[in-house]
Amino acid sequence: MQNKAKRTLKSKRSEEQKFVEEIVNQTQQDFEARRQQRLALERQWELNVNFLTGNQYCDVNGRGEIYEQDKRFFWQTHRVFNHIAPVVETRLAKFSRITPTVFVHPRSDDDKQVENALAAEKFIEGVFKRNDLEKVVRKVTTWSECCGTGFYKIVWDNSAGSIVGELDGQDVYEGDVKILAVSPFEIFPDNLFTEDMQNCSSIIHARAMPVKAVKEKYGVAVAGEDVGVFDLTESGKMSFNQETNTAVLKDSVVVIEKYVKPTEECPLGKLITVAGGKLLYYGDMPYVNGENGQRIYPFVKQESLVTPGSFFGMSIIERLIPVQRAYNAVKNRKHEFLNRLSTGVMTVEDGSIDTDDLAEEGLSPGKVLVYRQGSQPPEMMNDSSLPSDFNEEEEKLLSEFIVISGVPDISSTTTNTNLRSGSALELLVEQDNERLMYSAENVRNSFLKIACQTVKLYVQHLSGIRAVKYLDENEKTKIVYLDKNTLDLGEPYLDGENELLTSGSQKREMLFRLYESGLLSDEQGELRPSIKEKLLNLLGYKDLDYRKGLSRLQEEKAKEENEIIRKHGLDVEEIDDDAIHVDEHTRYILSEYKSLKKEEKQRLLAHVSAHKNRNANKEKIMGE
Repeated sequence: MQNKAKRTLKSKRSEEQKFVEEIVNQTQQDFEARRQQRLALERQWELNVNFLTGNQYCDVNGRGEIYEQDKRFFWQTHRVFNHIAPVVETRLAKFSRITPTVFVHPRSDDDKQVENALAAEKFIEGVFKRNDLEKVVRKVTTWSECCGTGFYKIVWDNSAGSIVGELDGQDVYEGDVKILAVSPFEIFPDNLFTEDMQNCSSIIHARAMPVKAVKEKYGVAVAGEDVGVFDLTESGKMSFNQETNTAVLKDSVVVIEKYVKPTEECPLGKLITVAGGKLLYYGDMPYVNGENGQRIYPFVKQESLVTPGSFFGMSIIERLIPVQRAYNAVKNRKHEFLNRLSTGVMTVEDGSIDTDDLAEEGLSPGKVLVYRQGSQPPEMMNDSSLPSDFNEEEEKLLSEFIVISGVPDISSTTTNTNLRSGSALELLVEQDNERLMYSAENVRNSFLKIACQTVKLYVQHLSGIRAVKYLDENEKTKIVYLDKNTLDLGEPYLDGENELLTSGSQKREMLFRLYESGLLSDEQGELRPSIKEKLLNLLGYKDLDYRKGLSRLQEEKAKEENEIIRKHGLDVEEIDDDAIHVDEHTRYILSEYKSLKKEEKQRLLAHVSAHKNRNANKEKIMGE
């Protein structure tokens, strides 16, 4: 009986080992197949990066390899006149202005719901700051501009956040969301012709990691080797392989994470992690990060230019490469022609002079040429001046850079069109920015998609209550408290238009126009102190406000009084600003009108009447 149990246990272990080996082999074979399918795209991305960095005499051969283009003749110039780099740098500089604020829709206009929505907004803002999201966005945008596509990875890190306790001698952390930048070289979809990432059946995220990091994270020891990588996302010992022109990570391994979309047969999806021929993880997709409790891929895709019917987008560099090649050729041929004009080309009869000496020393000033008596003396070939075709073609190519990239030089534009007025220049800038709106909106929407997944991850993992500390408009420290239920009650959204459409100066100009038009004044045509305070704050001159944030403090005091008045009633205090208190109490009465009891409503209305009467008496006294 005991032997039978041993054989059963051994058979079970053998089946488990066979299952693990099968999973590992299938995952590795799937990864290799996807690499081969995507090889042409990778070579294009590498070509784009080469042109961006100034290595512009390279191309992809018939075997799908990057090779260097040699000179046809030894005397040819092979200089690079890089116009792609400033184009990309300008686009990145414009996109760096895009830092939208994520707001949260309250489920209703109830004061408690509004407060919860504000707490959720500040919570999301805090997560973004802890992850330095602006820096992550810049890195992903750089990838999308170079290769056409960049990715964000939004995951839950149990080892992040504050320490909340100790278990088995190990510190226990509260956990936090991590937002990571991922290069397109690491993402392998199962279908290259699916535009929407969530429509893919599975996605592989493959990256190089040192074996030490694999051991710390997964608890599995794997054999290390030299891994050629294009982008290093993990720390390690790096060297450079001159033969393959790639970076090499020493003592590392490729970690393959395969995310399988949930299906009817497998409603929770699958996550399979393999490295060095070993299975590191096999289980359900860990994150409930979609709508209605769904599990979706923990990635957000950001494209520079969307390619219809393709998973990966297109980079503006791909369109500029042919123009850059032609421009380099024209400039080099132009310089070669100028060299011929300056140094000259001499015709010499065979055997008349020592041609080796002439080729070595050239025609230095005062040089004496001795030629054989009776032979034809050497003479310079007659060369005309530089043909105008060179300059014309150069100008045409420069204009093509502007047309294709959508990044013109305003100074040259104004010189050519004789535009001098401020409104005309503003119109030019606006038109130029509109050409970048498509790519800019992709960057902007990334903030919203990241916020949505962030909220879902906190709803899944957050336990207890979190305190969120922030500074209000008057730089006063505020603390709000929330739990997973508070976060789950709102829907993130972006408010306002794209930052490329309106600059800071344009916004200030609009505020001045609103003020001059009288739209900000009250019924008596006066600018209320609270509006004046907000105007100075928006203009960046809140220090000039003699009230020093009194309007905001009055509003907060009135809000705190609402519940007290509703339950017990409250006398009007001498320091109260009657107009602000009337507005705030009236707003509260209207928002809570259906839930107010008769006696509660009477207390609130009596308090409002007291403010109005006192305000009327003040105006009467001032009138007398």
